[in-house]
Amino acid sequence: MLAVLVAAMVLFYSFQSLFTRLYSANYEGPDAGQSTTIFSICYGVFIGLATLIVGGFQFAPSWQTVLFGVLNALMLALYNTSMIESGNRGPYSFLMICVMFGGLMIPLITGVAFLGEVITPIQWIAIALMLAAFVVMNARGLSLKGASKGYYLWCFLLFLSNGLYAVVMNLQTTFMNGAERTEMLSILFLTSALLAAVPKLIKGQGRELIEGFKMGKKAALHLLICCASATAAANLLMYILTQMEASILYTIDNGGVLVLSVIYSLILFKERPRWEQWIGIAMALISIVMLNLPV
Repeated sequence: MLAVLVAAMVLFYSFQSLFTRLYSANYEGPDAGQSTTIFSICYGVFIGLATLIVGGFQFAPSWQTVLFGVLNALMLALYNTSMIESGNRGPYSFLMICVMFGGLMIPLITGVAFLGEVITPIQWIAIALMLAAFVVMNARGLSLKGASKGYYLWCFLLFLSNGLYAVVMNLQTTFMNGAERTEMLSILFLTSALLAAVPKLIKGQGRELIEGFKMGKKAALHLLICCASATAAANLLMYILTQMEASILYTIDNGGVLVLSVIYSLILFKERPRWEQWIGIAMALISIVMLNLPV
């Protein structure tokens, strides 16, 4: 049953990535620069409110959950900003490696060093294989020629924010023994929506912000599917974190989403497959199988 839930979580997160891409490609607002802010606001409000509804409007957070929720909202804001800024300054392939390595290495180090997680030798090998798969799949675009100095700082912040986001989710689950999942997700995502909207309002850009919601029917549909998928994925993640080691879960999640994203690109966007991608996919799948071997 747990394996089915993990597979469903990976599938929903891959849908989130896919429909985020489709939203961006179909956004028809008067100012394309508003698309990221509009996405962040809708994304945060939808997941926060949907989680409250599914949880029966249960909302009695402890101060620890409030702290973790706000902290992770800041990590999410830093991640989104770093993704945009690094993407504008250098190659996409290297920043994606930073994203994946951060999402694996920081939770792994934290879990083993401070939370008592136990990783078997086979699992260590599988994790190393997954990290190698990320590099192989992005090998062709690894040239850093032309990247600005600020690119490396934003890539580091991307690495850090993605990793710490995973760590904070795990810490809340560990300290609260799996309780207050509804409160954690609601605080996290509603706060992230506020963090996206408030700077625009402070700058007196309220009218431009409202205009940005005129995104077109296709973009709105893709955004809706993305938000629904993300809601399901986030709630599954919070539950599964109570059932298995976070470092193993995040390895499977990141690897599975990457593999599915490549497959979507090949099938839906007719991108020509490269030999590095096939090798990377094979390495990632072998790693996932190894991580699921009986201990």
